[in-house]
Amino acid sequence: MLFNALFFLAGLVVFSTKNTLEFSVVETTLILALFIAFLETFRRKFRISAKILFAIVGFVWMAVFSHTLLNQSLDGQFLNQPIETRGFIVSLPSSSVEKSIFLYEVVEPFQAKVRLSWYGTDRPKLIAGDEWALTIKLKHNNGLRNQGGFDYEKWLFANKINATGYVRKIESNQVLSSSNSALIHQLRQSIRTTLSPYLQELDFSGVINALVLGDRSLIKSEHWLLFQQTNTTHLSVISGLHIGLISTLLFFITTYLWRLSRRLVILVPAQVVGSFFGIIGALSYAFIAGFSVPTQRAFIMASVAFLSIILRTQYSVWTLYGLAMLMVLILNPLSVFDVGFWLSFYAVGVILYGVSLFNNKPALLKLIYLQLLICIAMLPITLWFFQSSSSLSGLANLVAIPTFSLIVTPISLLGALFSFAEATTLAQLCFDIADKALSLLGIFLQQISDLSFNRVHFMPASALDLLILVLGACLLILPRGLKLRRAALILIVIPIFTSQTNIPPKAALIDVLDVGQGLSVIVRTENHTLIYDTGSQSPSGFNMGDAALIPFLITNQVNSIDTIIISHGDNDHIGGLQAIMDNFTIGKILSSVPNKIPGTAERCHAGQFWLWDGVQFEILSPSSHTTLKGNNASCVLKITTKDASLLLTGDIEKKAEKALLQNNAINLDAEVMIIPHHGSKTSSTEAFIAAISPAIAISSSGYRNPYKHPAAVIVERYKNNGVVVFDTNCSGQLSFILDDEIVINEYRKDQRSFYHRQCNED
Repeated sequence: MLFNALFFLAGLVVFSTKNTLEFSVVETTLILALFIAFLETFRRKFRISAKILFAIVGFVWMAVFSHTLLNQSLDGQFLNQPIETRGFIVSLPSSSVEKSIFLYEVVEPFQAKVRLSWYGTDRPKLIAGDEWALTIKLKHNNGLRNQGGFDYEKWLFANKINATGYVRKIESNQVLSSSNSALIHQLRQSIRTTLSPYLQELDFSGVINALVLGDRSLIKSEHWLLFQQTNTTHLSVISGLHIGLISTLLFFITTYLWRLSRRLVILVPAQVVGSFFGIIGALSYAFIAGFSVPTQRAFIMASVAFLSIILRTQYSVWTLYGLAMLMVLILNPLSVFDVGFWLSFYAVGVILYGVSLFNNKPALLKLIYLQLLICIAMLPITLWFFQSSSSLSGLANLVAIPTFSLIVTPISLLGALFSFAEATTLAQLCFDIADKALSLLGIFLQQISDLSFNRVHFMPASALDLLILVLGACLLILPRGLKLRRAALILIVIPIFTSQTNIPPKAALIDVLDVGQGLSVIVRTENHTLIYDTGSQSPSGFNMGDAALIPFLITNQVNSIDTIIISHGDNDHIGGLQAIMDNFTIGKILSSVPNKIPGTAERCHAGQFWLWDGVQFEILSPSSHTTLKGNNASCVLKITTKDASLLLTGDIEKKAEKALLQNNAINLDAEVMIIPHHGSKTSSTEAFIAAISPAIAISSSGYRNPYKHPAAVIVERYKNNGVVVFDTNCSGQLSFILDDEIVINEYRKDQRSFYHRQCNED
């Protein structure tokens, strides 16, 4: 069963990597060849034919599921304009000072599930299950597309969300009725409201709320960061571990109580009754958590184990493991897009192997060995998904798992029961104990996090590198007698050295990142790195440093920044700076607004010049005695290699362009340029374009941005001058080597999957 499940999984994964839903001639031929192989082996080698069939069925099942979901996409007439709708709130709203985010099931004038933001401090209180009449504005699912970055579009597809948008401020927005259509979410909302008075004064209230409800929106950012840095995030919300713990606890309690009566034991075996209650416990806990994909997965895994006891079948743990995986994937093939699916099944597989390997060890020693085993085996897959991991995660989890499992989770649930029974004193006592336990654990985890060698930053460059690392880790944890550990070390070393980015001598590698409506360019020579602008930051704290720059830098193994240039003080250029400063060693910072830079920064001015690995860097504007201000005072940087030049222009407008043209000492000629001010009509005069005479011009702008950048007239002006124009909102991250032959790589197009937005779909 395990191998059948793995072949079914392989079929799903193969289809999930396609860049289009259509079948090519090659793909159709391969499917027919596999089907013929199935027919040929059906009678003589049934086991082989079964695996082929499972792979084919997996491929077809993902195709059917994906086609069905994408065919539910919204008609273009409902996008990019205000639409009056009627629908239901089908999630617990996540609220901050400036906005609330929630899922909204539209029933009129179309049917779809959309993710909405409601901005403003005067917005009403939103309750799950309520029916609303809302005027909303929707857009096609869209996310940043950068190397190493979070794939938001894939996340939306995997969660079956058809579009995103916001609620328009209009008087006709009104609640129509309180409905029972979202019974689960109404129950969760009721629990959250009941718990709120008990938790509001507690430091770890968000974590306790997450353990009871599976709602992590209230976890403080510093606590979430601490869990991330010690690889303990899986403990801070309802997970398979917690559902398994509760269901197992109910199993043993029920079994013990049932055995107290001989008559009952004769009627029905105690283990069978215990298993029924175990399933009920798992289902109830998953229900309270909103029956989300992770809790569905945990419920299925627990149910398979208990059903094997109820049916009195003698299956191996690996057969049950394979059956659980197969059921999860059949019910929701989109699980392959969920990080939790891979982490949970991989971790459970390692645990099952470890338990059998250390079966004869004393309990404490077994636990220590098991944590070490998990730490080693999980490292490659953790690095693949998160670009970093904790080298001391085994030690952290050795303390954190029993703390959460034996103290925090059961006491938090007990406190929730007391709160509903209106036993106020007992409820508060339980929550206080849970908070104190978390506080002490937090001190321990902080000590681990602060160790300089705790964090490991690396990302396998490709899926092949990931497979090599996983294979190496698996060989490393095999029994010593097999003598394969040397081979394991060789396999682990290969991806580390082959993933290094090779930059030709006296050349520069340029990456214009997709940071929405903003700008960030990363320039790398053989031994140096420069960042020009860092994108924006929203009032909520979300910033492009964390979202785009840091994942990119970690993926490309950049450990320090030699120079950062902040062209000017607008948020869409300076917003991500603090995040970079918090995470990297920085040589120096240049800016036209040094007073806005935390710490020490130099003012940029014309004449500043330096040489890195044979590549010239020169500031062309503003002059040291300039009267230019704001956008026009942007630091203009020219980068020149032996074969080509790049001009970085910030947000300069016509006035600064004219000043540059009047300075005869400046050579503006460049093969590639960043279009000033994101393609605004205030910039890019005919004379300026002619003086630069670029072959390629790049605009950095946000999808459907309110300024309509780049302006159509500006794009046309560049094209009329024979310039090829690229835009990050269509291309995602743009990468090229500033060399004799410039080839632009478009990340959104090169790394396209069938669920990603493309410009021709707008």
